[in-house]
Amino acid sequence: MTKRKAPEDKLQAGRPSKYQERYCDEVREFLKDGYSVAGFAGHIGVAVQTVKNWMAEHPEFLAAVKEAQAAATLWWERRARDAATTGTGNATTIIFGLKNRAKDEWQDMTRHEVTGQDGEPIKTESSVQVYVPDNGR
Repeated sequence: MTKRKAPEDKLQAGRPSKYQERYCDEVREFLKDGYSVAGFAGHIGVAVQTVKNWMAEHPEFLAAVKEAQAAATLWWERRARDAATTGTGNATTIIFGLKNRAKDEWQDMTRHEVTGQDGEPIKTESSVQVYVPDNGR
């Protein structure tokens, strides 16, 4: 008869994580030049999903990424300011970068409101039809 292993004796499945604490500092340094989290993943040679997994598993790394993303937005906003004041730079690229990187503050906002006649609520009616088979009766 084979003895069962206690839960604490079980080996974890899968590869060991490549995560290193130094990535907190590295992501801050890398993104401050306007790069993205996907760019950071490529820089250190892992898949974007790996970085996302680290963000979910390591609160200190998540905090570092959030700080780094704010710094990356600052980089792009400085480019926008430079383009607006000096006329240099590619405004389309800058706008695209900001709209996708800092959506809460830079997205185009469109609001649609539908009302009935004279601004009144739209009147609706609903009905339900029930089919009851006669089952050959």
